[in-house]
Amino acid sequence: MKVLVFGTGIENAYVLALAEAGNQVYYYTDYLSPYPSFDDYANGLGFANVEKIHDFFNYVDKADVIATFDCYGGDLLEYLKRKGYKTFGGGNAVELELDRKLLKSVLKSVGIPTPDYKVVKGIKNIKPPAIVKLSIFRGSIETFKVMNEAQKRNLEIRLRKEFGEFLDDFEFIVEEVIDDDKLVEVGIDAIYNNGFQFPMLFGVEYRKGVYIGKVVESLSELPKGIQETIVKLDVVLRRLGYKGFISTEEFVNPRTSEHYFLDICVRPPYPLGLGYRYAIKNFADIVLKDAKPQYRGKYYVAVPVDFSEAKDYFTYVKFPENDKRYNFNALGKIGRYYYVPKGEDYSGCVCEVFDELNIDKIYSKMQDLLSKLEGGTDRLEDLRPAYEEVRRLWRT
Repeated sequence: MKVLVFGTGIENAYVLALAEAGNQVYYYTDYLSPYPSFDDYANGLGFANVEKIHDFFNYVDKADVIATFDCYGGDLLEYLKRKGYKTFGGGNAVELELDRKLLKSVLKSVGIPTPDYKVVKGIKNIKPPAIVKLSIFRGSIETFKVMNEAQKRNLEIRLRKEFGEFLDDFEFIVEEVIDDDKLVEVGIDAIYNNGFQFPMLFGVEYRKGVYIGKVVESLSELPKGIQETIVKLDVVLRRLGYKGFISTEEFVNPRTSEHYFLDICVRPPYPLGLGYRYAIKNFADIVLKDAKPQYRGKYYVAVPVDFSEAKDYFTYVKFPENDKRYNFNALGKIGRYYYVPKGEDYSGCVCEVFDELNIDKIYSKMQDLLSKLEGGTDRLEDLRPAYEEVRRLWRT
C-alpha cells in the first residue's frame, strides 16, 4: 500500500514500521518558514521505501491512507477525512490535547474527575503552590510546578523572554498540587477505533522517562478508576470520530475507585511509544487495515535516550543494524551510517518485552541493550524507581 505521512519530524520509528512492512511511504515533515532549513526536512532520508516529499497535496491522491502521529495538523486530517480519504490520527480530537481549557470542560461534561483548577490570566495571578499548564505553545514552556513566590518570580523572568508583554494576557490552567502517597501516576496507551481497542498497555512512565507497562486484555483487568475513564472518554472520542493512538495520564488509587485525570495525548506517547515499532507485531496493519494490536510479550519496558547535541549539529549514532528495539524521533541514513538531525532536542528509546516482572533480569537486559548504543545519554538510572512505582500499582 501507499501511505502519506503528515509529520512534525518526531515520528521516524512509525514511518520505518510502515516502510519495513513493504509499504511505500511518502513522508512530509513541515519545514515551512521564510528561510527553510535542511534539518527540518532531513528526518527519514536514506531509508528503503521512504520517499521524502516537500509538496504534501501533490501526493494526497496517490495514497491509500493518510496518517499522522502527532497532535498538529488535526484540521488538515479532519478535512481530508470528510472528503472521503482514509485517514489515521489527527482530526478535531487533537484539540483535547492542545486546548487545556476545552479538555477541562469536556471532562466535566462527562463526569471524569480532575484536580481542582482555575483559569488564570497572567502569571502574576498564579498563587503557589500549583501545577501550571498552558495550551498549544509547549515549545515555550512545558507544564511546570510553582511551589513558592521566589520560584514564580524566576519563572516570570524566563517567560517574559518567550511571550514579552503578552504574558500579562496569557491564560494558564492552574491546578492544585495533589500530594497523596496512596495515589500512583499511571496511564493507558491504546488504539482508538470505534472504541478503545484491547489489548492495550497500562503502566507507569516514571518522571517522563522510563516506562514499564503491562499488556491488558480486557476492561476488568484495570483499576476501577481507569475503567470509569475509558467508559466515559469513549463517549467523547466516538462523538469526534477519532481513529488513532491515544495516551492518558492519571492519578489513581489502585485499591479504590479514586482517580484524577491529568492529561491526554491524542497521538502515541513520546518517546516511550517509539518502541511500538518492535512491541506491536502488526503495527502497519493497525494503521492501514484497522487491525487490533498484537503485542510480543506481557510487559513492555522502554528506556529513553536523549540527544542534546542535536540542538547544535547532526549527531552520529551507532546501534545494531536492523534491530527494531532501537528507535528514534528523528533519524537519517547515509550508507550504513545513522545521524540524528540538527535542530531539536531529540530523543529515542531502547525497548524490550518480557513475560515476567523480574527487576534484576529486566535491568540486566536493558543495560546490555544500551551498552550497544553509541551516542546519546540514557536514563537507565530511573528503571529501578519506575519498578517501585509499578510494585505499588500491582503489588508485585
